[in-house]
Amino acid sequence: MTSLDLPDFHLPRHPVRAVVTRTGLSAHVLRAWERRYGLVSPTRTAAGQRLYSDADIAQLTLLRTLAAAGERVSLLARLPIEELQRLAQTAPLPTVATTVELRHSGEWRRDALEAIESMDATSLRRGLERGAVALGVPRLLEEVVTPVFLEIGERWHAGRMTIAQEHLASEALRQVLGWFREVAEAGKAAPGLVVGTPPGQVHEGGALMAAAIAACEGWRVSYLGADLPVAEIADSARRTGARAVALSIVYPADDPEIGNHIRSLGRALPQGVTLMVGGAAATAYADAITDAKGKLLQNLGNLRDTLRELGVTASGPA
Repeated sequence: MTSLDLPDFHLPRHPVRAVVTRTGLSAHVLRAWERRYGLVSPTRTAAGQRLYSDADIAQLTLLRTLAAAGERVSLLARLPIEELQRLAQTAPLPTVATTVELRHSGEWRRDALEAIESMDATSLRRGLERGAVALGVPRLLEEVVTPVFLEIGERWHAGRMTIAQEHLASEALRQVLGWFREVAEAGKAAPGLVVGTPPGQVHEGGALMAAAIAACEGWRVSYLGADLPVAEIADSARRTGARAVALSIVYPADDPEIGNHIRSLGRALPQGVTLMVGGAAATAYADAITDAKGKLLQNLGNLRDTLRELGVTASGPA
């Protein structure tokens, strides 16, 4: 008799935090896999807490190992646990404990840039999804996606990357981060955040990342996209009952009109709505942000801290 045949092996008794610890998956990826692929169906207690069995944990651990080694989760999800065990035994795969060590952040960044250079959108999307599994969504955004898009911006302005490559990268990021946001979708009672870029700002990578971080923090995000009139941003905040607005400013660092847009938005926002401004060029407009009574964000960590200061603490899915 194997462990698969034992009744207790299928008894739901482990909360999310135990599954995260034993599988190495983040709570966000765990929830994503449940929603997107229907991998496991945890039991819920009367209080709504999700409980998993040892069988669920074994399946998720095998899937994480195989996915981090390059297998597609969409195909693995159709296989019974016995077949997953066979694949793990016959393929030259690293163990779950060593997967992240064998694939550090720098390698994920290198692969992403190579995919962008070769215009391989499929490899870029799959790499970002696999990176989320191996590193977790917050680390992927801060250690892989952010430096990759900073590098894209530098290459684009230096003439070493084409507009088509930049657009391909943005579209792949939009799809992957859209998945993260969908997985972490908050209810109507959650505080609202409007995210976008002001007039003339066509690079939306930073705004997309801000939207994903906010969604993971439990906010109800309204993502507006790039190059928006100030009046429309303010109106969206009013219509959605937003508690805050986040702007991304990437380039240039010396346009007086951008400062004027920030000040205008500060005046147009409803009372009590916090304005946050981040991005590669945001520091250059610190005076305008101060005039608008806004908050200057130096990085994604600042965004996360500010969101929590505004009254939301990330608790992860129940």
